[in-house]
Amino acid sequence: MPLFSAKLEYALRSILYLAQQPPGLPVQSRDIAEAEYIPGPYLDQILAVLKRAGIVRSIRGVGGGYELAKPPAQITVGDVLRAFSGNKSFEPSEALVKDSADTTTIQCIRDFQRRTSEAIWRLLDSTNIQHLLEQKKMLDEAQSIAPYL
Repeated sequence: MPLFSAKLEYALRSILYLAQQPPGLPVQSRDIAEAEYIPGPYLDQILAVLKRAGIVRSIRGVGGGYELAKPPAQITVGDVLRAFSGNKSFEPSEALVKDSADTTTIQCIRDFQRRTSEAIWRLLDSTNIQHLLEQKKMLDEAQSIAPYL
């Protein structure tokens, strides 16, 4: 199972897009979908999940749309992943859970899996949207000067 599903990637892309907008100017979902090449109905489902998680908020009425509910530095990739899957992303495989034998091999594998899961969550929880925004900005700047080199 890939860690970054299409849904998670689309969610992060839409959040990064919103993070680049001037504060107080909501963006309509169709504009996000067009800019980020995300199917509109699918994006609406993603934005609904992000709204329930308190990551984005919607503004109704003329000039309404979506905006981040918190500053980019306060939203982690872990927050976004949890919005879609809870903390269950790195659970032991069904085979290991159902296995009634408690051998040292199973203990070794489960310990490795626990340590791996903890390391991944530490990385996800220590990477915020502001970090990704800064990395994107550096990549954009590098691309803009590349044709002149």
